[in-house]
Amino acid sequence: MTKNSDSIIAFYYQPGVNTREAALLAKNLVRFSGHFNECLHWIFELPARQPGAEILAANPNFIRFASTIPEEAAGFPFASKVFIAAEAELLAADALAPQLVWMDTDTLVIKEPQALILKEGVKIAIPPVHIQNISSRMDQAADGFWQMIFSHCHVSKSHIFAMNTVVDKVQIRPHFNAGLISVNPQTGILRRWRDNFAGLYQDPRMQEFFEQDKRYKIYLHQAVLAATILNLCKRDEIKLLPNEYNFPLHLIDRMDEQSKPAYLNDLVTARYEDLDETGWQTALPVKEPFRSWLTDALLKK
Repeated sequence: MTKNSDSIIAFYYQPGVNTREAALLAKNLVRFSGHFNECLHWIFELPARQPGAEILAANPNFIRFASTIPEEAAGFPFASKVFIAAEAELLAADALAPQLVWMDTDTLVIKEPQALILKEGVKIAIPPVHIQNISSRMDQAADGFWQMIFSHCHVSKSHIFAMNTVVDKVQIRPHFNAGLISVNPQTGILRRWRDNFAGLYQDPRMQEFFEQDKRYKIYLHQAVLAATILNLCKRDEIKLLPNEYNFPLHLIDRMDEQSKPAYLNDLVTARYEDLDETGWQTALPVKEPFRSWLTDALLKK
């Protein structure tokens, strides 16, 4: 990362829904992202659900964008993320940005995330999913849900490889967590993700899977992202982020002791599920200076 980098870090939020998390992340990036603080910072804002909903305070370090998604997608799980990520990628490509870092608002950045920098020939850096959930196990045939997605996204069998989930250590076909993505905007991966998702989420055949197991609907976006990446990227064009990135604080009790860091400060970025749920805050001891910053930030509701 160089001074005055024209790379971009972006996230989105909805006023009154996750304003507090977005505000915390914005402050967090400025304080602890190292040279990534010299990137362009973009915040995409969905329309508020209710008049007077709390919005993110103005910040000179961030450029704001108003976002909308197709009306028919408004109630579908995580559709907003898919459509807005594609919008961010298009704007980043038009700006000739060398890379776009897309992250969820429930993210803590503990130190400079150097692994997000894309080397020549790498199209995307992304972490594995946390747990197996709906992932397709390598030791079993892909089920109808995954077969349909792979077919729709034109996934070549030669692009499929084995990887492990972060928490339960299950060997699966590629399945990535959509909460932290570093991508070359020129490749169009996030826009293809949107197009593939748009072609699947209302498909009557997919509805049958949603009725079988509601998790198929909740996590459709991540399954489609995985298939999209496999369609557009060879194995050496995908960088799997280490477990110190996107670490699931809310799942730490499910991890074996060898997989747990000694301190929160050993992580680079982490995810939490609820700011007011104290379990994740006490799961790991925290060293200074992050400890004082986090304590102060959480007190300022």
